[in-house]
Amino acid sequence: MNKKIMIGAVAVAVAGAVIAGVYVITKPSNSSDQHTLKVAVQNNISTLDPNLADQVGANWAEVQTLEGLYTTSAKGKIIPGVATKVVRPTQGNKVYTIKLKKNQKWSDGSTVTAADFVNSVKRQVNPTTKSTRANHFKDIAGYDAVYNHKANISKLGISAPDKYTVKIELSHPVPYFNFILANQLYPINADKLKLYGSKYGQTAKTTVSNGAYTIKKWNQSSTTWEFVKNKYYAGVDKVHYDTIKATQVTDATLAAKQYLAKKVDEAEISGSILTDLKKTHASDIKSTQKGRVAFIVWNASDKTVSNTNLKRALSLAINRQELTKSALGDGSTPAKSIVPSGEVTIKGKDFNDGLSLPYNKKLAQSYLKKAQTELNQKKISITLNTADTDAYKALGVYLKQSIEATLPDVTINLKQLPLNAEISAFESHNFQAGTLTWSTDYNDPIDFLDIAYSKGAINFTNWSNPEYEKLIDKISDQHEANDARYQLEKLAAKRNNELNGVTPLYQVANVHLLKSSIKNLNYPLIGYQNYKYAK
Repeated sequence: MNKKIMIGAVAVAVAGAVIAGVYVITKPSNSSDQHTLKVAVQNNISTLDPNLADQVGANWAEVQTLEGLYTTSAKGKIIPGVATKVVRPTQGNKVYTIKLKKNQKWSDGSTVTAADFVNSVKRQVNPTTKSTRANHFKDIAGYDAVYNHKANISKLGISAPDKYTVKIELSHPVPYFNFILANQLYPINADKLKLYGSKYGQTAKTTVSNGAYTIKKWNQSSTTWEFVKNKYYAGVDKVHYDTIKATQVTDATLAAKQYLAKKVDEAEISGSILTDLKKTHASDIKSTQKGRVAFIVWNASDKTVSNTNLKRALSLAINRQELTKSALGDGSTPAKSIVPSGEVTIKGKDFNDGLSLPYNKKLAQSYLKKAQTELNQKKISITLNTADTDAYKALGVYLKQSIEATLPDVTINLKQLPLNAEISAFESHNFQAGTLTWSTDYNDPIDFLDIAYSKGAINFTNWSNPEYEKLIDKISDQHEANDARYQLEKLAAKRNNELNGVTPLYQVANVHLLKSSIKNLNYPLIGYQNYKYAK
């Protein structure tokens, strides 16, 4: 679920909805393979249709195969992609007029044009597409009329004045819109979309790329695939690795063992093995903060888990310090709110300063008694969906143990599903509760606060609260990236903590073992590692 939503499975030790774990096998000595990386990933690729990609594996793959108007450098700085330059908006910071480079090609040899970006945005926002990523363009003029009130898609404020110009009109200034342009706006090939229809981006054969790599030997059920250098990519001469061979490995411990056996050059790690590795391979451990938070979603249509006092009791029954230190042990940190720490500051202090999600057995039991009275139910049973990766398994087991030990009248029934099946259950509201992660798409807390907003594209809960809604609406009226806006967002985060629209659990750590021979492969706070930069 990208960013996105950027919903994804967590890699072991990660939370994810998070980053797809990527592991690199030692380059063979054979000269013909010296520019090949073999990687093991936690998550498969659900789709390479950029309008539908909302899962970690898909978002990670997008970075390798597609290039937007803007892109990011190896270290996460926004730089021109297909655009000739990063522009300053005009007309009160609401209009972006972006010129395209004329040497940009699709992997089929056709030219990338302005229409490819315009068509992509319109398709993503069109309600008939049912994209969970539609709200990434919510600030474009006409979005509300089109998405919420069924106005003609022509009313959306994006156009192509000529073949190599994209014009975007916003309803108000957006301080983080460059991040949207770099991480969320990818083109589609209209000719191929017309040819393949609903199969567009669902197999290697029906996928076209304008990024550094194309994909081969892949469909939605694949556990192995390849990224092959795109010969039509304008910067192809600067891309070192010709081929990235990927294999899905849901057991991150196995990937770490492969590293120790010198079979892999890079591995995402977690759990108890990290403790041992700190003793023997400390210099190989690369740890960075990730803008990704794991949380529980509750089906607001379910009488039991929609009860606010029950959700309060369950949240208070979770010892997040113990969860991150013992159950995960990968450097992940307890969530203080649904917003990750390290993203923005208020008056020089981190956004989450003063916020907390404590463990309190006595208070948890008190709220449970209130819920039991309100529900007229002594024994409470809850089915909790989790993805079938190591990290989600560890998370599920810990939640069951912690909650049941603190609240003996509550039983947690774990239901493990492949990530795609879990997401389908969320989208159809065929669930009671479940664990997810969300990864930030831009440097503003609203991307996470939207998870509990009734009009948010990834509000799988259907939860709504008048006070929370008013706060989000007030935030929308604050168009500057300043303390006034962030303070309102902090109030919303605090209110979600109190009401448990969703229940935050922990912030994911980006922890990897990386062989010293691999250079320029970085893991940014926002986005994913890009193999076109690796040397």
